[in-house]
Amino acid sequence: MNNWLLRIPQKYWAYLALSLWGALSFMLLHKTSYGIDEGAAQALLLAWSVADNVVSPIVTLGLPDFRAVFLAPVGFLWTGNVLAAKIATIFVMSGAAWAFHAWRQRSGDSEGALLATGLLLISPLALDQIDTISVAPYLLITFALGAWSDQMYRESPQAFGGMYFAQLFLCLVSITLHPAGLAYPLALLWTWYRTPLNTKHRNYFFGGIVFTVLLALVLTLGWSHVEWFTNPIKGLSSLLLGSADSDEIGAFRWITGIGMLFILLLVIWKQASNLWADLLGRILLVALIIGVLTGDEIFSMVALTTCLYWGLPLLLQKRTSSHRGFWGQRGVVLLLTVVISTTFMTIDKARYQKVLEGKLAPRDNLIKALVENIESFSKDEHKQNSPTEKPFRIASQWPARTMLACQCDTLPLPPSAKDEQALFAMLRGVNYLIFDPRDPVNSSLSHNLALMDAGKVETVALQQGGVIVEIKESPFAQKQ
Repeated sequence: MNNWLLRIPQKYWAYLALSLWGALSFMLLHKTSYGIDEGAAQALLLAWSVADNVVSPIVTLGLPDFRAVFLAPVGFLWTGNVLAAKIATIFVMSGAAWAFHAWRQRSGDSEGALLATGLLLISPLALDQIDTISVAPYLLITFALGAWSDQMYRESPQAFGGMYFAQLFLCLVSITLHPAGLAYPLALLWTWYRTPLNTKHRNYFFGGIVFTVLLALVLTLGWSHVEWFTNPIKGLSSLLLGSADSDEIGAFRWITGIGMLFILLLVIWKQASNLWADLLGRILLVALIIGVLTGDEIFSMVALTTCLYWGLPLLLQKRTSSHRGFWGQRGVVLLLTVVISTTFMTIDKARYQKVLEGKLAPRDNLIKALVENIESFSKDEHKQNSPTEKPFRIASQWPARTMLACQCDTLPLPPSAKDEQALFAMLRGVNYLIFDPRDPVNSSLSHNLALMDAGKVETVALQQGGVIVEIKESPFAQKQ
């Protein structure tokens, strides 16, 4: 029996381990339409609209990021199924972890790569990114594919061949996903500047990358779904504790975030030369520098990947050279691995309890309250045998997420108006407004709504995640 098990190739054991991880990860995900990232919701809705040939107001939100390319197959095959998109994201995350492991193993760090991959896959932050269909798994696999593509091109260079255009396409994908995605084309430019195969190939890449970057920046139009200059300490605290449910963070998260920042800086300081010498490490290093400007969980995911794949080898190398015996060489690493994995699994268990209880983030609770209000209104209309069903149109701060949850026409919030009368005129055909009044961007909207007459608007719900306002009187009817 033992001989038969030993004859099984290691890659099949890896397939089995990833399959078990995928099944367990699926149990930790929400099975509803709530909690989806705004950009992912827009990409899914666009794919579903194209698949069913349905005219949708989602086109008014502009072009989605290139998650739409990854999610297009499941969008066409399982239209309207959010779980299919989450399962696809599980596959993407497993592919990214596999690629990072193979890259670090090729660099001679097989032991550290194995430990880092295991911790990355069970981290609460990675599960949060999968559950929200976030940019992070797609950005990581784009970075890994980009590094492998460059290696394959250098092994068999062919001007304007498949690997050349593959790298330009990956540059386009990474930039549209997130500002940190600029790290890949920048790192690639530096690579071809410092170590070109020849002048002709270098010029080809310089021209192609510059053109691709400019095209991607035009398509993104400033990364509308990205929040700039958020607190990076909050994001770094999620490395160990997972995503925060609210914008406010307590003392424990502050301490954890500062500790993670210290560890990240220590790893970068110790491994700076190794990171910069390695293309994938160089990409992550540049992504960290750019990601500080956003300070979101995408930045945190890049930081977690850097700490795991380049931080654990520091402990392994140091202990190997200065101690003898298993515990002397691996004692600290083993203890640290047990502590981190236990912490991760404890938070994962708490997450599982939240999923069973149906607990949602504050903004998702607000959207759920809106859906319940619309459903109750529709039931009342049905009981009254209304001859015409009233169409609902919503203006939302999160239009794609709201449209995905309520399955009704949703538009972005109206622009700033000079007074309440001008705002009321803009709300023609809109039944509900849903937004966060504490957001400085919505200060003008909140002020104008507060000055309106009570008969025109009514506050339906005021929660931690925001407010729902019903438009009681139609601006069009008032003019008549």
